Amino acid sequence: MKMPLIRSASLLVLAATIGSTPALAADEPADQTVVVTAQSTTPFDEAAALGKTGTALFDLPRSTQIVPRELIDEQGGTQLKDTLRNVSGLVQGGQYSFGFYDRFVSRGLNVTFLNDGLPDTTSDLGGYVHSLTGVERVEVLKGPGSALFGTSAPGGTINLVHYRPTDRAAASASLQYGSFDTVTANGSLDGAIGGGINARIDGQFQRSDGYRGTRNRSGEVSGALAFHPADHDILARFEYRRIEMRPDAIGIPFALPAAGSTRVDPIKVDLDSRYYTPFAFADQSIKRAFLSDAWTVSDSLVVNLRAAYTDRNIGLARNAGGRIAGIALTGRQLRQQQDNIHDFVVQAEPTWKFTAGAMPVTLLTGFEYRNVSATTRRSTADLPNIPDIYHPVTPETNLAALNFQCDRAHSCNDAKVDGRFYGLYATAQIDITPRLKLRLAGREDWFGTAAEGRSVIPANPGSEHPCNPPQPTTTCAFIPGQPVVRNDERFEWDVGAVYQIADSFALFSGYASNSYPIFNTEEPQSIGQVPETGTQVEAGLRFRQGNWLSLSSSLFRTTRKNVYVIVLNESEVYSYRVKGWETDLSLRPVPAWNINANFTLQDAVLTDYPQNPTQIGKRVPSVPKRIGNVWTSYDIALPEKIGTLQLAAGLRYRSDYFGDTAQTRLLPGATMVDVTAALLNGPWTIRGGVRNIGDARNYDYAAGVGSGAIPGPGRTFFVSLGVKTL
Repeated sequence: MKMPLIRSASLLVLAATIGSTPALAADEPADQTVVVTAQSTTPFDEAAALGKTGTALFDLPRSTQIVPRELIDEQGGTQLKDTLRNVSGLVQGGQYSFGFYDRFVSRGLNVTFLNDGLPDTTSDLGGYVHSLTGVERVEVLKGPGSALFGTSAPGGTINLVHYRPTDRAAASASLQYGSFDTVTANGSLDGAIGGGINARIDGQFQRSDGYRGTRNRSGEVSGALAFHPADHDILARFEYRRIEMRPDAIGIPFALPAAGSTRVDPIKVDLDSRYYTPFAFADQSIKRAFLSDAWTVSDSLVVNLRAAYTDRNIGLARNAGGRIAGIALTGRQLRQQQDNIHDFVVQAEPTWKFTAGAMPVTLLTGFEYRNVSATTRRSTADLPNIPDIYHPVTPETNLAALNFQCDRAHSCNDAKVDGRFYGLYATAQIDITPRLKLRLAGREDWFGTAAEGRSVIPANPGSEHPCNPPQPTTTCAFIPGQPVVRNDERFEWDVGAVYQIADSFALFSGYASNSYPIFNTEEPQSIGQVPETGTQVEAGLRFRQGNWLSLSSSLFRTTRKNVYVIVLNESEVYSYRVKGWETDLSLRPVPAWNINANFTLQDAVLTDYPQNPTQIGKRVPSVPKRIGNVWTSYDIALPEKIGTLQLAAGLRYRSDYFGDTAQTRLLPGATMVDVTAALLNGPWTIRGGVRNIGDARNYDYAAGVGSGAIPGPGRTFFVSLGVKTL
């Protein structure tokens, strides 16, 4: 589907929604004023779907947060990355960040994404930028989640929970404009369509010239049907999204070290300087079908059945390589890649509620099967040097004139990869006493992963594996008819307890383990590697007082082992641990005033690095020691016909951190202040804001494996107009 068609479809959804709104809202008094105050980010009385057993957050022995849609809208968020400030310890980054997909770390470790509880993308490496279209809330589970979700990254799990169709006729629409000529249009329709079926449709179109020219275009449509026959709650959702981006995988190169020094900052140039090729692109088409049924067998037994199928087609050309030589940027390359991915997952989860003696018990059991099959093809072209990094001009002028190659010096592959994952699991939530809650979870997983060449290519860093049987060359390329297969069996477990000293005060602690098979199209040669593993030990406290105060604070220690990376075209494996403290506060001193704040202090160090043993004990890349955020809003009641004025402001802080394990490339920290104001009048909302009002120089993350630093925008603005039925 071409982009104009997507844009037209999305705008049609928006126009239809706006056109329907007056009729749907006709019964509302013309002068009605509604005060909308953002919810707490730690609503302890709510149950996150991530917990699976319906247990309220106050009774979960794990740090888990919910970011509600009201707070996201208040901050002007349109993409998942815009919600990070509301969750302690969560930042952009990771050892591979190429600029065209979401890459986050929590407590210093990579995270996994879920879409309504089912896996979203094949790995944390090579996904896509998540929008917030139709998203009701964002849930974040801190630390390993394999006992609940199987093959997941050890840092945590982010679940995007979408609105369900209802029988109440409703509509909403919004239009937002901001810096870099960014336009975001959203629309939704909701209501009964007859025969006991409720329907909802959400659409979004976004276009932006992008900071530093990283333009993007995206369009998506999601349609859902809900049906409630006797003892069943059936939901079907169909999603289509098209994303077109110009990625920056280089950023601002780091300077050469001065005499007697090993640490360097990004070179001091105008942040609008560009070192990536103008021909870079990353285009994706994603189609997804989701089906679930909550079958109430009896008062004590509910069986949840879920299935999803995702088809992704990805075409991209991104920069790779690059090093400073004098004032020139040399060794530049462009990698061209085409991936086709098919992802099917099904779950069956019977959940019993019963009493063991005098103890209420919720027991969830489950079976999951997932099959991921994909093909990937890559080749690499050399790019001319940029002669002057202080006055950069990219010399390449024609993509067709580039010579894409496949050899030891030019990463390439042509392979098919296949992964089959089976899991049997159980989770028990037990109320030992009204104040002591115990949680036990265990899961047995079987992984089978394979990679096989589709054509004969030379052995090279993008398609090689240890030869079997061993040969003098030590590594071989993938060959048709000779798949490289790895099978693993892992047991993961999770145990924790919560003790309520009083109704308002609780202590919690827990342990969790994790396994994560290395399986993606970015590194098909990694499929034969030992899976990553991770652990977390956590202890903390929670305090709540009515609906005006909630506080969560915890100490944690996490580990991550068998981290597979490629440095200078050579594969390396290292391990590390993170010790830290996190605190999240939600405070409402008076009904009109809301404060959300969080702070993270963490120490991440390398614990094992066979290829570079001298680096053991050094700080882990992309993990800042300190992260802090504050967001506060105040509602001022104006004359009834005018509505409510909402004023808000926030602060974002992140300390410096390194972009490489050798601790040579330092990304400076930054403190940024944001302000917004909104007028709320019945179904209408007018909002505007300025981000980074002080125009502080900042960097989002280190690119690739520390090759450069991706600058964050300076001072930006947005204005929006929204309408929805009440």
